[in-house]
Amino acid sequence: MLEINRRIATVTTTSALPFNMLDGIRKSGIDLAVLARKAGLSLNDLRTPLSAEQADRFFVVAYEQAADPSIGLALGLQPMRPELFGVVGFSAMTSGNFGAALARIARYNALVSACELDIVLTADEAAVRVRYDGPDRPYSRCRMDIQMGTLLNFGRLFTEQQIVPLRLSLKGDAPPYHARYAEMFGCPALFDQAHDAIVFRRSDLALPLVSANPAVSALFEDAAERDLVTHHMRHDTAHAVRDALRQLLHGDLPSIEQVAGALCVSERTLQRRLAREGLQFSALLDEVRLEMARRYLAAGRASLTEIAYLLGFVDPNSFFRSFKRWTGKTPADWRQHQDESAPKPKTRASSRRQSRPVAAAP
Repeated sequence: MLEINRRIATVTTTSALPFNMLDGIRKSGIDLAVLARKAGLSLNDLRTPLSAEQADRFFVVAYEQAADPSIGLALGLQPMRPELFGVVGFSAMTSGNFGAALARIARYNALVSACELDIVLTADEAAVRVRYDGPDRPYSRCRMDIQMGTLLNFGRLFTEQQIVPLRLSLKGDAPPYHARYAEMFGCPALFDQAHDAIVFRRSDLALPLVSANPAVSALFEDAAERDLVTHHMRHDTAHAVRDALRQLLHGDLPSIEQVAGALCVSERTLQRRLAREGLQFSALLDEVRLEMARRYLAAGRASLTEIAYLLGFVDPNSFFRSFKRWTGKTPADWRQHQDESAPKPKTRASSRRQSRPVAAAP
């Protein structure tokens, strides 16, 4: 049995630190030059791309210097200065509405943060999940506080509406400053949850942005896409290839030539970079096909024949054989196992016990 597991690549590089965050640290009374020096950097280094190790040193020193575990809330919800935005911020603020802006922030967040954002929609809610696959660090909770606060702050500033989230969902135990979440976000904060997320009303996504500008938005989106391709290709070729395959794999089987074109490099350059990282295009293609197959199967809306077509298989039998080779189960068996292992609905009483609403909305 061959089980293809997604490789979680070690992040070796990152982008320049967000200028709004640096401005907030400075306004809190902390000398950025002193922080940089203690982290073995110069003040100019803070405005250039840092390695993950350099960024980690800076954040550790900044967190220790602040001597306030709740500083992430203040930094995330501080008044924003749009003139300090980079391409991600400008792309988002020129979007048509809050939902489109969140989608762009989620897509381009890798350019400014090690956190990944996923937007999960239901009929009435829009949960923006914040995920970091790296090791736990002293400032990990602070990083989540900054990210969630920034999302809410952005929405309030550019919709000119006092958006109030439905709730915050937070992993781990409640910190000593837990009461500040309700005070600053205006909503309940639930701890010991499966995901770190800020949950908005679905209707909030339709709120128009006062800064919307379709013509300028297209320019910034193009710039952000180019930066994202460069970022992925420079830092993780496999990540870039997987992302391109997810975009292309919808009925036709993408070739390495097509993927190279999507990444704005020649086929020969892409092959050379994959070889340098010890990777094979066919293995990455199988990896993405399995990932997408599991997603389609878990959703339960598409038939097995439809899934086979969407994944570029010539016929359903080819899909069945490949899936069993990858997982040891047929697609039907895997789907049935998922259905049987899905958590049963909780009673209202048990939900209250497990949610542990530490801070209630004012």
